Amino acid sequence: MQKNNTPENGSSLEEEFDAVRQTLAHLTRSLRAVEKEVAAGEDAAVREASKLLADIRTWSRLAIDMEVRFEERRKQQEGIATDHAVNLARARSTIRCRLDRLRRCCGAGEISR
Repeated sequence: MQKNNTPENGSSLEEEFDAVRQTLAHLTRSLRAVEKEVAAGEDAAVREASKLLADIRTWSRLAIDMEVRFEERRKQQEGIATDHAVNLARARSTIRCRLDRLRRCCGAGEISR
């Protein structure tokens, strides 16, 4: 996979994405530990679990945003400006068919390809 450096700080999008993933993994482990405390009936654990869930939601959104940025950057580097690339073979075929119909309609002769 290519490293995509961001202009702001020079770090790659892959590195940023990995950092977000690691943070999510850490939060998930913490939430599992708090879940055991909640099951044991500790009141403070419920508040801690709520905070961790909010953090996980925030970091999940950040991970999704990073993934979108990563995909946009990849498409930009590949020269794909939109979500789909132009199918040149199909476009040529469509144009040839239209030109053939026009030639037949107007009685024009054969044109070299």
